Amino acid sequence: MYILIITNSMDLTVDSIIHQFSDTVSFFRFNTDKFNDYEIKVTNEDTVISNTISNVSININDCHGVYYRKITLPDLQGFDAKYRNLMYKEMMAIIEGIAENAGKVALTRPSILKKADNKIVQIHVAKEVGFTVPPSLLTNSNNSAREFVASQESSIVKPISVGRINTSQTVNFIQTNIVKDTGYIEGLEFSPAYFQTYVEKDYEVRLTIVYGECFGVKVESSNNVDWRKKDAKVHYSKIKVPEDIEMKCYEMMDKLNIHFAAFDFIVNKQKYIFLELNANGQWQWLEEKLNLGISDKIVEYLTGEDKNEK
Repeated sequence: MYILIITNSMDLTVDSIIHQFSDTVSFFRFNTDKFNDYEIKVTNEDTVISNTISNVSININDCHGVYYRKITLPDLQGFDAKYRNLMYKEMMAIIEGIAENAGKVALTRPSILKKADNKIVQIHVAKEVGFTVPPSLLTNSNNSAREFVASQESSIVKPISVGRINTSQTVNFIQTNIVKDTGYIEGLEFSPAYFQTYVEKDYEVRLTIVYGECFGVKVESSNNVDWRKKDAKVHYSKIKVPEDIEMKCYEMMDKLNIHFAAFDFIVNKQKYIFLELNANGQWQWLEEKLNLGISDKIVEYLTGEDKNEK
């Protein structure tokens, strides 16, 4: 039986997984940015993906698990601009259709992933399970945003979705920032934003959960707003989160029907404050720094060898 990994050719996490486990596990890697290097045939009975470069094929009926990772589509600059959107949508329909149907288990089906990563859904589910959530506003109203920021001692703004800006030369990311002046709040009518009360923190916690097993990491950063910023000096260490927080994470994952999640918390005076959940979050750099064993758990789940269900 195979594990089908749907990702892109630059995904170093998948490189690492295949390198670690290829002696005992059969992988088929579908690099979506190299879409034209694959021949895909979907019939009423079968779906077959063939890599025309390596001459390796897989029938998804022989696939036990699918790992839906980081999707990137090919550069279509050589095609007429009026056709590109159609071409991208047609490719995504094939990719998502395969990911929805391949394997007995998945991390994670695109339809489930889309709902789980939606910030509005997350706020409501987080409140349902009992997490503390900072006062929040997602809006396309400039006036509402200004009023919210003015009512708080300090506020932050962050993307509702991925926050990625692509140019012909680079890919840039919008991260969390302090709102210093309401005068800068404009243009939200067609570009909504996510505002939250800024909460002082002692440290942050990234809690990665794979099918009932928790991998907690304490994140201490020189940047008090966003530890992911390039100039931040960050120290990582293992941490055991309180049992009630762990149980709320499991409950939230059950409600969202997911078996993998990366939770981000602020901790202030031992109180855990929910920031967000990433249902397809990055984890490899933490595994390498702290020897966490996340990849082992992922492969166990996708091969059907996992016996530690919660």
